Amino acid sequence: MKKIIILAVLAIIAIKYVNNNDYIEIPSSSIRLRVIAASNNQKDQKDKMIVKDALVQELDKELKNVGNYDSADAIMKENIKKIEGVIKKTIEENKIDENFTVNYGLNYFPEKTYKGITYKAGNYQSLVVTLQEGKGENWWCALYPPICQIDENKTINDYRFLIKDLISQYN
Repeated sequence: MKKIIILAVLAIIAIKYVNNNDYIEIPSSSIRLRVIAASNNQKDQKDKMIVKDALVQELDKELKNVGNYDSADAIMKENIKKIEGVIKKTIEENKIDENFTVNYGLNYFPEKTYKGITYKAGNYQSLVVTLQEGKGENWWCALYPPICQIDENKTINDYRFLIKDLISQYN
């Protein structure tokens, strides 16, 4: 029995060592996007992704050729009404509850681990869209630098390489 416990402890330590999450710093001069679902039920989670897809598509067009943070921030501030319009149109077309809020500014993001990369918690310049009371799981990415456009189907190693490479271009 003692051997089994020792082997289990060693296995846990080995797994922790092999899966050591990297802290990859998204530059402080970044803009994040966060969409918070109404709840964790299947429909609300699906609705969140519909709104997210519409926003990423629109914001990708707006920020596509932006060369620096100040320009990206100015574009976001200038387009808040347009962004709200995209959300309103999306929820109407998809029969999603119309109650939502949009906040652009410094917003808190909890720590998140995705594909083996841990992103630190903190307050970040961001666009936060909350559907209804926002009691569900959220989806987030960075609009600038454009992490949202990285294919979510990449392998862990490919994803880590792409993130590190992309961020190094914006530091």
